[in-house]
Amino acid sequence: MSLYQLEREADADTLVEYLRRGSQAEVRRRAALILGDIDGSPGGPAPDGIPGETGPAAAADDDVVDALVTAATGDDAPTVRGAAVDALDRRGQAAIERLVAELSDRQLRGGADWVAAEAFAEFLDADRPELRMAAAVGLGHVGDEAATPALVDRLDDPDQRVRARAARACGRVGDPRAVEALTDRTDDESARVRRVVASALGALGTARALRALEPLVADESETVRRTAVDALGDFRSVEPVEPLVEALHDPSETVRRTAVFALVEVLSNAPAAESHAARKTAVDRLAEVDHRSVVGPLAAILEEASGSPQRRNAAWLLGRVAGGTDGGEAQAALVDALDDGDDRTAQFAASSLASLDGQGLERRLLALLDDPEASTDARAQALYVLGKVGGERARERLGRFVDETDEERLRKRSFSALSELGGTPGGELL
Repeated sequence: MSLYQLEREADADTLVEYLRRGSQAEVRRRAALILGDIDGSPGGPAPDGIPGETGPAAAADDDVVDALVTAATGDDAPTVRGAAVDALDRRGQAAIERLVAELSDRQLRGGADWVAAEAFAEFLDADRPELRMAAAVGLGHVGDEAATPALVDRLDDPDQRVRARAARACGRVGDPRAVEALTDRTDDESARVRRVVASALGALGTARALRALEPLVADESETVRRTAVDALGDFRSVEPVEPLVEALHDPSETVRRTAVFALVEVLSNAPAAESHAARKTAVDRLAEVDHRSVVGPLAAILEEASGSPQRRNAAWLLGRVAGGTDGGEAQAALVDALDDGDDRTAQFAASSLASLDGQGLERRLLALLDDPEASTDARAQALYVLGKVGGERARERLGRFVDETDEERLRKRSFSALSELGGTPGGELL
């Protein structure tokens, strides 16, 4: 059975066996990472998510943690030991405390956070790198800014695994004092460390952190560039707009898509007083970019994003960058958005559709108008757009629709659209 299937089925028992007895280090590493996310507690969710039932092989949480602790302390491969530490990290502070207790013969569980923080800070200087890793991870969980100086010191650790965990902890703690030291690690020899540093700088979110991130947007590693671009989306200001638009020229499609998502996040989170100017700047700069690399991600945001501000900005931008051969994908997403539960998103979608002139738009709108499953709101928006972009076919259909519909709101909207198209009920020209 593949690890992917074991992950889907949340088969913790079998994954624990792979971790303990797998002959290949990569298999053990992947098993450890998956176990970091699986709920292996008795009575936990089954693979199909039904509360109160367990899967066929749901290992007790203690068994999972025990297996991860054993891997973190005794596996022959450094990559597996590091993955086990990360998995224990995802399982929470108590799991990390068990690892530290195993490595140091010192019990931490049950004490106050400041007690744990002091112990973790002490272990940052341990001889064994896995203990230094666990200590950094633990300090990230506690989140005490008093630990910042000790974590900053570990950013120069000779073991790249420790440097990476210390950088991640700095981002979790959120103390701006760490920015200078993180900046010094943006040229770390390890791409993994540079990637974690990028995430930490994004989490800190200061102006200095933003300046430190910009060189990483041009890093030689695609993974680092993607992480840096994604981190720019965390800033609640408009300053990242320029570097994000520059990232839309990246040779990697993955980086370009990430830049679009981050750009929408920045526009959505920008202070109200700055958002309009930021959108204008973004549109002006997007004129320099191949629109085909932008339309797809914007359509995906409009269709899939859970936040209304993100969908609104995606709808607004689509109307200003889509055109020509890109129109079909944009049209489909915007027409679907006419039925968005957020009224403003639907309105932005309608206004953007009214600005498009690609082939097939009239056909899509008429299909929505005739869809018995479509809501009244969506059909009303379709009528508004048809009044702006419709042709002879729309005129004829709207002329009949006025007499067919029983909804007064749609009848009024049909009259208005016909008037804009120069027609009358029955399809005659004015």
